[in-house]
Amino acid sequence: MNRKNFLTKEEIQARIAAEAASDKERKMTPEQLTAIYSNGTNILVSASAGSGKTFVMVERILDMISRGISVNQLFISTFTVKAAGELKERLEKGLTAKLGQSTNDEERQHFSAQIAAIPTADIGTMDAFCQKLVNQYGYLIGISPIFRIMTDESEQDILKKQVYTDLFAKYMQGDQAQLFQKLVRNFAGNRKDSQAFRDVIYQIHQFSQSTASPDYWLKEVFLQAYENPQTSQTADLVQTILAGQDLNQILSKAESYFKDHYETVTQEFQKSYKYLSNVSALIEELASFPIHANLEEIQKACARIDSLASGRNLVMAIGSSKDETLKSYAAAYNRDRNSYLEPLRNLAQSLFTILALEPHQVAILPLLQILRDFVEDFSAQYLAAKLQENAFEFNDIAHFAIQILEDNPSVAQIFKDKYHEVMVDEYQDNNHMQERLLELLSNGHNRFMVGDIKQSIYRFRQADPLIFNSKFKLYQDHPEAGKLILLKENFRSQSTVLDSTNGVFSHLMDEQVGDVLYDQTHLLVAGSAPQKAVAPQHETEVLIYNTEEAEGPLEEEESSFSQGEIDLVAKEIIRLHNEEGVKFSEITLLVASRTRNEPLIASFEQYGIPVESDGGEKNYLKSLEVMIMLDTLRVIDNPLNDFALTALLRSPMFAFDEDQLARLAVQADKTELYEKLLLAKAGQGQHPQLISPELMEKLSHFLEVLADWRQFSKKHSLYDLIWKIYNDRLYYDYVGALPHAQRRQTNLYALALRANGFERTGFKGLARFIGMIDKVLDSDKDLMEVEVAAPKNAVNLMTIHHSKGLEFKYVFILNIDKRFSMKDTQSPLILSREKGLGIKYLADMKDQVETNLPHLKVAIETLPYQINRRELNLATLSEQMRLLYVAMTRAEKKLYLVGKGRKDKLTEKFDGSSENGFLPASQREGLLSFQDWLLAIDAAFPSQDLAYRIRFVEQEDVLPSQIGQLKGKVDADNLAHNRQSEDIRRALEVLDSVERLNQAYAPAIQLPSLRTPSQVKAFYEPVMDMEGMEIMDGVVSKKEQPIRFQLPQLGQKSSITSTALGSATHELMQRLQLSQKISLADLEQALAQVQAPDLVKERMDLNKILSFFDTELGQLILSNLDKLYREAPFAMLEEDPISKEQFVIRGIVDGYLVFEDRIVLFDYKTDKYQHPTQLQDRYQFQMKLYAKALQESYQIKQVDTYLILLGGQEVEVVRV
Repeated sequence: MNRKNFLTKEEIQARIAAEAASDKERKMTPEQLTAIYSNGTNILVSASAGSGKTFVMVERILDMISRGISVNQLFISTFTVKAAGELKERLEKGLTAKLGQSTNDEERQHFSAQIAAIPTADIGTMDAFCQKLVNQYGYLIGISPIFRIMTDESEQDILKKQVYTDLFAKYMQGDQAQLFQKLVRNFAGNRKDSQAFRDVIYQIHQFSQSTASPDYWLKEVFLQAYENPQTSQTADLVQTILAGQDLNQILSKAESYFKDHYETVTQEFQKSYKYLSNVSALIEELASFPIHANLEEIQKACARIDSLASGRNLVMAIGSSKDETLKSYAAAYNRDRNSYLEPLRNLAQSLFTILALEPHQVAILPLLQILRDFVEDFSAQYLAAKLQENAFEFNDIAHFAIQILEDNPSVAQIFKDKYHEVMVDEYQDNNHMQERLLELLSNGHNRFMVGDIKQSIYRFRQADPLIFNSKFKLYQDHPEAGKLILLKENFRSQSTVLDSTNGVFSHLMDEQVGDVLYDQTHLLVAGSAPQKAVAPQHETEVLIYNTEEAEGPLEEEESSFSQGEIDLVAKEIIRLHNEEGVKFSEITLLVASRTRNEPLIASFEQYGIPVESDGGEKNYLKSLEVMIMLDTLRVIDNPLNDFALTALLRSPMFAFDEDQLARLAVQADKTELYEKLLLAKAGQGQHPQLISPELMEKLSHFLEVLADWRQFSKKHSLYDLIWKIYNDRLYYDYVGALPHAQRRQTNLYALALRANGFERTGFKGLARFIGMIDKVLDSDKDLMEVEVAAPKNAVNLMTIHHSKGLEFKYVFILNIDKRFSMKDTQSPLILSREKGLGIKYLADMKDQVETNLPHLKVAIETLPYQINRRELNLATLSEQMRLLYVAMTRAEKKLYLVGKGRKDKLTEKFDGSSENGFLPASQREGLLSFQDWLLAIDAAFPSQDLAYRIRFVEQEDVLPSQIGQLKGKVDADNLAHNRQSEDIRRALEVLDSVERLNQAYAPAIQLPSLRTPSQVKAFYEPVMDMEGMEIMDGVVSKKEQPIRFQLPQLGQKSSITSTALGSATHELMQRLQLSQKISLADLEQALAQVQAPDLVKERMDLNKILSFFDTELGQLILSNLDKLYREAPFAMLEEDPISKEQFVIRGIVDGYLVFEDRIVLFDYKTDKYQHPTQLQDRYQFQMKLYAKALQESYQIKQVDTYLILLGGQEVEVVRV
């Protein structure tokens, strides 16, 4: 199809005029038309919530295709796989319509070809594109095209820990071991191991990987605040600490405030209270503040002010005065006075830490340089390990893609020439890696970016909204750089919702706190006449449950639903349903997190309100029905587990009540419950008269069933065992009769699937499975959700993140009093993409403070840490503002915001202050909940129509008599018209097929598993995290050549790993031609035959290996060459002591000598070590397996086992 010209500016304006003059019910806005038809330059579309950005993007693509552009000439990036699928569906539908409207064969052929090309077009996530690119061009940097993605976090953790442990041991023996120990202690806190330090390494590594160039960031940015400290003037430093506030203004405002107060009390009220002398002294300090002095003098002045303001020194106590005016004035003063002095108090603290750290500055940088070295080595060796496995994380693939395009301009040019346009949806959620990729794919003037910075809520995925904002400002100030198009009209929500959203954010969000100025550019505007219809009943409401008398205080960050909140929400939902006929499916409850939502669901069930969660209130392993099953499996594995046994007895499977359990529990003292059950059944308990015939029958039946299950578990798979339990006790059918039956049954299916998947890994056994599940539950990383068909008429419960991109008629934003999590700002280190690292330094203050203690260790915040913390604090608050914006803009008709708190305290909490139409920046930084923001805005702008109404709900308002009851019967689980989800149906079909194959090929499946000695050792000897302080305290520093690690360059030689060195050493010993006398020449000749890189060979110490043959064991080997066997393979059958499963152990013995009465077994080890006993302990289990194999093969009882240790300064032979 021949290319058609794109529209000119004049033609676009003509389209806009024609659209305005048309009689369409819903017309496209001028901005939408401009976004669809503009071309020839980079375009940024800032699309507010509900403005139709997806519609614009689809129409633009269809227009380009209509002009002869192929879909394969477009790069279209979406944020999720789901969004890519929906976009493809819309394009296919649109192209099909155009195909039907085609008037000639050329057009029909073109559109048919485009429809066929959609499945393979570059429409998808950046991750998917990077995989495709690396698969095609990875050979350029030495990456195999058959790589796989490590999606399992446990696999990543195992590999990371292995690399970390080896590297930690090397650094502990390095020439800077003492400095390294000090570094580890700096982050260890009160721990006696290195886990805290390991967490720090993982955190830095993960952060660096989110940058466009990890190597550059680590080398150039990571330590810049410490390597190149700012030699700021005192005034600049003070302003930095004060977060940009001017010290002169702070002092002036405080002095003016307290002067006015002094004059008001003494002149207007004509009072002379004692505290006024402190006020007078404070005024003098403020007036004489040494603002141009050095840091020490400023700190002392701040400390004096803080001392005058401490305790009750400035409290205005008026006794039992009946003067209401005076009482009101005193209350306002006592509430507000601290806000004027708080900046000076913070300045005093910050300056104190800076001054206290001055004697320690010299010691900090060397520590951090070792930290950087360790992180660089860790990153390099972790990448090398992944290269060896040919398995990578998503970040690795993205970096490979960047490297391919940067190092191969010809490849980058292929894509620049291929793509007519590079399009990005949800551009506000891009990270710096993705931005770099887009730059490399674009020709510089063909980018089309759509997004809304106010909806950037994925900072935890390293999204940086400032990428969007920088483009916004650039195109706004310099139109020649690109075209900025604003889509402000909202076609989703009624004006009541839009007005309240504007009312909040026009006073809350600016560039200082919020990253963007919420001005006329960002105000939401109703896009159609029906949206503007006056509907007072839909006014946004802020409902706050008054906890003054009803409930005690809740933990700040852990604040969850109070029963009062739940009741008031239930009351309003019942009213909406009964009086306004609102369907339950039209109501959505939004929560901030996936946890602690169970009380709400349980209460709604009691009210008869059907509620369907997005699966986020808990993962399926923590559902009640699955927890009962897990306890059942624990009892089958170990009946002496009292907690699990009690849970099983009380469960619906056996339904023992408290009285029956008490009768059984008193049958013996100080023994496990299971033993008591056996004694009771045998009639040998201490109180047999308490066991009634009915209880005896019930107990006997339970023990018989348990015995049957335990016997069954020894011979059958976990999957079979679980289904036997379901069927024996009719448990699966039982949960099918409970509310939310399908979800509960699907959870049980999921458990069986998990067990089946576990056994497919090759490691079987009930104990192993339970151990794995317990680890998952402890780590709380199992976020697997099971998919079920949702009831058609139920209230939706979902997280705000999950709701993004969706819309609902009635929205309740719950738990708005929940405090924002600021835990990251208390971390021992804080990282910044621009500023690098900031740490708390563990300083020994013994010489700076009078004390008799040998050491006085204090964790002090360095200046870079304070700066980074402020940046992180602002970023967190800005993200929370955007989260509230997303939540509020989900509503179509009416919006409710629900919280709780004491009415008297909340009404007095806010002073109504404002600055330039916004809440003061300092106040916004100190308010840490949605509720505080709403109340502060309401107090600061009482004369403005904020379009939301605050209403306190009392306890008597939510009594059962006030809440009412639902009219008509509601069946939340009536799924008659819903099909089971396709994923579950297919999964169950596959599972049935697998089971049929299992039965058909049972003999083959029953064959023992195959394991190596190392695998067996790993399962019987859990890795203990002992590489920390205990090791440090026992280290003897050794002088040796420092071990240097180089970051591997892809496509070039990698750094030498322990595995490579060990393999080469074993091959050398195998190829060595043994004789009565071994020389260095013999070793060099064998080394020449070793298949290893030259770098590895150069690291091998041949003199050390030669010295082995001078040892007693070496001489024994050389004098008995006729009895020597080397690199001898073996295999034997073993039984797992826990699961009783048989498995084959296969391995290769380095060497052994066979005498008539004994065997001498030896094995080479190249591991680094501090003392030989470490390796004796580490390999004891492996050597026992080797010895047992030789005993069974030769029928010789005595096997002497030796380790030949080549990883130390000198060769050592130790007996195991």
